[in-house]
Amino acid sequence: MLGYIACAVIWVIFVFMWLIPVIRKRIVYEIYEGFGLGGFFSLLALNLGDSWTHYDILALKIIGFILYLPAIFFVAVSFLNLRQKGKPEDAWEHTTVLVSSGVYGIVRHPMYFGTAVWTLGAMLVFPSIPSALLGVVCLICYFIAGKKEDDYNLEKFGLDYKEHMQKVPMINVFRAILRK
Repeated sequence: MLGYIACAVIWVIFVFMWLIPVIRKRIVYEIYEGFGLGGFFSLLALNLGDSWTHYDILALKIIGFILYLPAIFFVAVSFLNLRQKGKPEDAWEHTTVLVSSGVYGIVRHPMYFGTAVWTLGAMLVFPSIPSALLGVVCLICYFIAGKKEDDYNLEKFGLDYKEHMQKVPMINVFRAILRK
């Protein structure tokens, strides 16, 4: 029961503090990002609150916990890169300069990549059919958010971003590492 209450609180917070403001501003990629993150935190709340029965597969749990490390790295470092190099007009995200170095030189959307890997890790740590279904929905939301943000960045940064798109894969970190 606690998991369901936590999930409801998460969605109330996401709707009023994130989704309504971005819907008013018509920032499409942030709407998908919000649904993805809301789903991710719901996945955690429902599993940590023992709302769902999950399978106890030690190997999957170990792999899931290992995936948390690169996930946290990509999310944390992308925040730092945006803040330091992007000359943001607000707290950190809406940059005025295209950032194409650091983790942004590996994947175009390291925050989405990191949260997708984190979601995948959570799906493995808490293996169950509901976790898998909710996790897949979250992954789809992150992917669509990345596509929509590409459109937004093309408008904002023009040819520079088009070149960046040709050089840096959207989320395929292995392709980026092989290129370098």
